[in-house]
Amino acid sequence: MRLLLALSCLLLLATLPGRSQVLPLDSQGKVAFYEVVPADSLRAATLYTHAKHWLHQYGYTLSTADSVAGRLVATQALAMYDRGYLTKKLHGKMRYQLTLEVKNGRYRAQFTDFVFDYYHEDRAYHLVPTGKTKPLEESVAAGWQKLWQNHRHDTQVGITALQAELKTAMLAVPRPTAHAVPIRSANW
Repeated sequence: MRLLLALSCLLLLATLPGRSQVLPLDSQGKVAFYEVVPADSLRAATLYTHAKHWLHQYGYTLSTADSVAGRLVATQALAMYDRGYLTKKLHGKMRYQLTLEVKNGRYRAQFTDFVFDYYHEDRAYHLVPTGKTKPLEESVAAGWQKLWQNHRHDTQVGITALQAELKTAMLAVPRPTAHAVPIRSANW
């Protein structure tokens, strides 16, 4: 009876949710979030303007901006912390690349090239990058596995939220411009 109870406890612990995240992978085995969104009745130029405005609003660094091809490539980083709510300490940043391609009636968003940059405190207690990196595809982190799983989960949650915000910004229908009504005076 004890053996059955011990086996069922081990099985329950092994199948707990949140132990390991399944991140979306592309054909090369790299983590990639990919979405094609239909944008009915919106022209490519409007979508491009919305995308460029959204990228500037969120502080992305543009590396490619091709309005003719309708392609924007930008980079950004998500902050990753290693302590609780009251004593948060920056552990590093998850760098990634965002590629936006627009066409008439649709756009494509690709979040790729996820790399974790380690940070540490220097002599003046400023947090600076160490130069060490770790790709998000690696699921094993010796000595800090739980923290690494939290970073992977936080990245997935953060990118999903960014996709939703991007979708809202891209599909915003521009307001028609109000035509100025001439004011009529008695002396015409």
